[in-house]
Amino acid sequence: MVNTNIRRMALIGRFQPFHNGHLLLVRQILKESNEVLVVIGSAQMNYTFENPFTVGERILMIRAALIEGEVDLSKIIIVPIVDEEDNAVWFPKLVSMLPPFEVLYSGNKLVVTLASSHLEVKSPKFVNRKRFNGSYIRYKMVRGDKWAHLVSKSVFDIIYSMGGIDRLKALAKHENLENYKMNNLKRTISLRNKIR
Repeated sequence: MVNTNIRRMALIGRFQPFHNGHLLLVRQILKESNEVLVVIGSAQMNYTFENPFTVGERILMIRAALIEGEVDLSKIIIVPIVDEEDNAVWFPKLVSMLPPFEVLYSGNKLVVTLASSHLEVKSPKFVNRKRFNGSYIRYKMVRGDKWAHLVSKSVFDIIYSMGGIDRLKALAKHENLENYKMNNLKRTISLRNKIR
């Protein structure tokens, strides 16, 4: 029999990787709901610097981090969702792919725009969003900076055991990100000097 008294909320993210900010957010949502749908967006994307990990790898990371964080997995449903090219049909497709939910958490402006006319959308209240940010963590990994404190030990172990750091370095080199970043840095410094 289906429990109709469940207050269910959805959290959408790419989780590239699932970091401690995501874990804190899941805990926050569980204080407001009985169940959390952890929706893995861009499920079909992998092996790019922006989306280095496969959906299967992300599911392993999320599950391991939640277990390590002592989150009750009976209150978590993990669902991968493939991107929809036609944004006008994205939300109806999302709803058809998920169990019913009342609130959607997303920091993505397009997601908020597409969903806000259908249900309540909340922006995540990340603790220290600058540090708990997938792009920031990926760049730290490539540069060889310390990043283990930004993810759970289990996520660190999964990334390390799969050769994730080498993968990111190869992807950054393949996508010529270092040159791109250096050019942006030079442009920013040049603009600052002109303003002074």
